[in-house]
Amino acid sequence: MRSGTEWNERAVTVLELIAFAFVAVALVYLAIVLATGHPAAGSSGGDQGLIPTAADATGKTLRIVGTVTVFAATNNNPSDVSPRYPVPDSTRMGSLESNVALLIGDDGGVDFDKVNLVWIANGTVERIPRTDTRPLVCPGWTIAGKYNVIPMKSANSNNILEPGEQFLIFVCPASPLPAYRGFIVRIEDSGGYQSPFLGGTVPVMTGPLGSLM
Repeated sequence: MRSGTEWNERAVTVLELIAFAFVAVALVYLAIVLATGHPAAGSSGGDQGLIPTAADATGKTLRIVGTVTVFAATNNNPSDVSPRYPVPDSTRMGSLESNVALLIGDDGGVDFDKVNLVWIANGTVERIPRTDTRPLVCPGWTIAGKYNVIPMKSANSNNILEPGEQFLIFVCPASPLPAYRGFIVRIEDSGGYQSPFLGGTVPVMTGPLGSLM
């Protein structure tokens, strides 16, 4: 007959093995996601919505904060940027904006004066120029706002995204996209390295703005 001590030691060993197996599986899954930008086979997911957010520019990783807002291609939409669309069309998506921040735990910064945004849709790769003029003439991208998550503290005046800060990024390609069209936005650092930033499927534009879920 086994003593109580022997059973406790065996139970601890089994629990350790289960914990080790769980950690191993989690690490393998994470490695697949980071390597491919997509969940492992068998995972849930559809064609719509955001792709995994991983913009590793200048050595730091960006993440999307909150909802990605998309705008119909009508002039002055949104009013804070006052974009001018090359071919206004209220039924098509003309631009988008989203709050971005550093991945939690990153302690450096991303210099947005040294990155470029690349828009991919319809089999075309388009390098979006940076502009801070208002009204913004599409194509173009800009920092539409800067915030700090710490109460009563403002973001720095420079364009380096640092821990605790959020930048509102507005992106407008040359050609508005129809509903259900897929797209990807990539961020390109000064060395030419490109990695996924955000993307998804254009929603049906039933009003001046919508969102990617």
